[in-house]
This record gives sequence, structure tokens and C-alpha cells, in this order.
Amino acid sequence: MLRPLVSSSAVHFCSRLRSRPPAFHLPGCRMLHHLMVGTWTPPGAIFTFEFNDEELTLKLIKRTAIPENEPISWMTFDHAKKNIYGAAMKKWSSFAVKSPTEITHQASHPMEHEPQASSPDTNTRAIFVLAAKQPPFNVYGNPFYDHAGFGNIFSVNQEGALEKCVQNYEYSPKTGIHGMVFDPTETYLYSADLRGNKVWTHKKDAQGQLTLVHCVEAPDPGDHPRWVALYQNYLYVLMEAGNRLAVYVIDEQTHIPVFTHITYPLIPPGIPNSKTMYRSDVVFLSHSKKYLFATSRANAHNLTGYIAAFKLGPAGNIERQICLNPTPTSGGHSNAVSPCDWSDEWLALTDDQDGWIEIYRWKDEFLARVAHCDVKEPGFGMNAIWYD
Repeated sequence: MLRPLVSSSAVHFCSRLRSRPPAFHLPGCRMLHHLMVGTWTPPGAIFTFEFNDEELTLKLIKRTAIPENEPISWMTFDHAKKNIYGAAMKKWSSFAVKSPTEITHQASHPMEHEPQASSPDTNTRAIFVLAAKQPPFNVYGNPFYDHAGFGNIFSVNQEGALEKCVQNYEYSPKTGIHGMVFDPTETYLYSADLRGNKVWTHKKDAQGQLTLVHCVEAPDPGDHPRWVALYQNYLYVLMEAGNRLAVYVIDEQTHIPVFTHITYPLIPPGIPNSKTMYRSDVVFLSHSKKYLFATSRANAHNLTGYIAAFKLGPAGNIERQICLNPTPTSGGHSNAVSPCDWSDEWLALTDDQDGWIEIYRWKDEFLARVAHCDVKEPGFGMNAIWYD
């Protein structure tokens, strides 16, 4: 059954899927959960969704307009979920979050590590942002494409809004970082360099600034690391062009990742022109850290992307690959999986080929699509973040 939602700029259709497993609740979990999603292209907006985990419905409840030329291609919460930070084309932005439907723009700061980066005549754009969970709660941003040889670090004020750039830390002139992750103590930062085909290690000081430790080349010249996740002593590096997940171990003395020569496929084997027709996207841990999910995208609308799930051992080692399932579409720029942060049960998946967000249920190591919502607006939808 389709139910239209009124919107000033588009018609949205949210549907409840007819065939679904019965709802399952963990003690203390609420029935209604909210997620926020941004867009790849203007006009800028933050979309808030409501997921009912009992009725298995998903609906758009608010479209918050933001600066038109600052669409957020990647967003994240601060440690308290009181602020959203965005990678917003030529700027880094922050928003106060009072409730799922009360989101207010606070600040926008240009990329100033190179004069050309913020120029409208260059293709440089803000691509990824990571918020520290420990004081001083700095925010770390990665430019991409050309003029992206530096990362940008911002301090925040007492309310959590972006305050000022406190460091432009150096990578290399050919760098294009697309994803980063801290170790559990937030002492070391690991960066996936898609354009430079490297994995970088930096050390963070008490003021939240970074110094270079080392960088290592990807195993294959055609790998192009795009994303990283970390658990215990293991670093999982997603290779965009290699379409595989590479397993690294963190050296306990140097804190540098060492390739184990263990990899797992993120697209089915034997696909023709795999490095030109597919590109892998993101990798994330489940709430319990017992599972790992990764996605890939196709470069043609008549092909599908894929979502993979892995079982992790207590030490962080990958015990086995559980599945490699097709996604509904190519995924476009997105196909980003977002596990919820209170249970292993729910995952969100976003797509900007057709423009939608879906919720999947992970139960007994099976993945079931349980809810879907279409949003027919330009550039929808980038990554989803779970508010509650």
C-alpha cells in the first residue's frame, strides 16, 4: 500500500512491505526510531525519517532546508548526538539537533588548506567527516578530487558547533582520502587514500592535532582504498576498484597496519570488467562488533550493487563471509549501509540512482528488507545516521 507524503518540492512515497517477519524487541528499545539523510547535489536539505520497528513502516517526517549550495554528501553526529557535521561541497557545516524535526544550521567553514580548494572553478569537494568521541571533540574532514593533499581539523564551541580550523595536516599532493577511523583510544587515526592507493597512520595529541606516523601502499596498484573499519587489533580496508575487503593487523609496537594477505570479495567472482563496472563503497561494524557489513556499487543502472556480511571472532578476525546479496539497484553514488547503534537487528541502506532509503532486518544471519521509502529529490540519498 502506498501513501503519499506532501512536500513542496517533490512527491514522496513510503510503503510498508506486505511480506515481513514478526517484529522483535530488545529490552529497553523504543518502537519508533529516527534517521537523517543528506544529498549529493543541490539544493541542500536534511531529511528526517521515522521507522516503526513494530509495524515495520518507514516514512519521511521532515525536510529541513539548509544552505542551498551546501548539500551534505556525508554526515555524522557528535558524541552526544546534539550536533550534525556535514561534508558540504566546498564547505564543512554543522547543525544543532534539538529533536528529529528541529535541526538548525550553526556554521559553515570553507576548505582553506589550498587557495584552489574552495574555488568554484575546481572539482575539490568536502567528502568525509569524522567527529572525535573524546575531548576536545575536534572534527576531522577530508577534501577529495584535486587539491586534496591535506586534512582539515576543526575545533568546536561549547554547544558543539564548528568553531575554527585548528590544523591542516598533510598527506601528499596526489592524495584523495575517502574514509578514516580512530583506534578505540583515539590515539591513532587510519585513513584510506583512494587516489594515492595508500593507508595512512597519524597520531593524535592532547589538543586533537595530528602528526604523521607512516603510510603503506595498498597490496595491488589497482586497489584504491576507500573505507576503513577497525575492531580490536584488526583494520578492515575496503578497496573501491579492487572490489575486495583486505584484512590488516595493527602492529602493537609501531601501530602501523600490516597486510595479512587475507581478502574477501565484495562482488561475485568472474564478473567481466569488474574494475570499471563496479566500485565498492563502505564497511561498518554491527553494534555488538560480532558482524561486519560492506557494500559495492555498479557503474550502470541495469546492474545491481551488492551487500556482504561477515562473522567476526572475539579477537576481531573474520571467521567467515556469510553472504553476498544483490542490492535493489546499482546504488548510484551511494549504496551506503548504516547499522543502527543499539542492536544488531536493523540496518539502513540508501540509494541515489532512484532515490530511496530502506531498512533491513538482520536475524539468524539472514538479511531481510522490511521497509522502504522513496524520496524523489535531486541527489537523494547519501548516508543515513540513526538518531534514536
